[in-house]
Amino acid sequence: MKFKLITFCLFTLVTYVSKAQINPDSILIENEKQPKVLLVGTFHFAYFDQDQYKTEELNRVNILSEERQKEVLELVDYIAKFKPNKIFVEDFNKSNVLMENYKNYQKGKYKLTADEIDQIAFRLSDKFRLDTIYAVDSRTIAHDLFENDSTKNYIKSLKKNVTNEKTSPTLTKYHKWYELDDKYLLENSLLDYFKLLNSEKYQQRGFYSMFLTSFKSENIEGADDLTLDLISRNIRILHKITQNIISEEDRILILFGSSHTEFFKVFFETSPEYELVNFNEL
Repeated sequence: MKFKLITFCLFTLVTYVSKAQINPDSILIENEKQPKVLLVGTFHFAYFDQDQYKTEELNRVNILSEERQKEVLELVDYIAKFKPNKIFVEDFNKSNVLMENYKNYQKGKYKLTADEIDQIAFRLSDKFRLDTIYAVDSRTIAHDLFENDSTKNYIKSLKKNVTNEKTSPTLTKYHKWYELDDKYLLENSLLDYFKLLNSEKYQQRGFYSMFLTSFKSENIEGADDLTLDLISRNIRILHKITQNIISEEDRILILFGSSHTEFFKVFFETSPEYELVNFNEL
């Protein structure tokens, strides 16, 4: 009886060991220290009206008002808990304007505009005595192909097939959500809004929104246009960012429109090379 019991236990143990799941991080990460990354998704404080959905005038906040400026400082203090040593922003630094403005701000010779880069990135960079703000925005491969005579007509044909967007029930629902989102911002502080904007559900549903119009095209051009345009831009931006993460001690703050950070999250969340910090857990 004892022999049978021992045999059964050994069989059970071998079976358990053989079915034990493999943890890829035991190989990919081990005990290595990783650079920390904080994604800060934002709305455009200056309302550039370049996105498909545009906030109505009566639902726009005046970020330069006295009340909102107090909220900006509260938001900056909250983000400062992360203690970034590099800040990446949605800008091209064309003609070095971004860095010239920042250096003048440090000297007290520049008045901050309503732009979120001025309001958040300039203040944080100055607070931590950072000498560089990394402008990592990128034009898309579609833009490059459009400037080439041999591929220009191809890009024009893609755009022609996807610009006649069809109204869908889901797209209508997204616009209702955006309208509710505008009203929430009007009635709540910037910090409360940013916590909502950077929450998991907002990021997940926001990420899906980029497929709403391109995938409504009956032809494959919708998928091609999305790949060569929006996805190309985000991948190129990520490439620029990662090229500047050079130390395991780096603490990387990425301040971009939330549609971008929702995309970036997929990359950083799945990567064994970086540690993604949750905005709401600072």
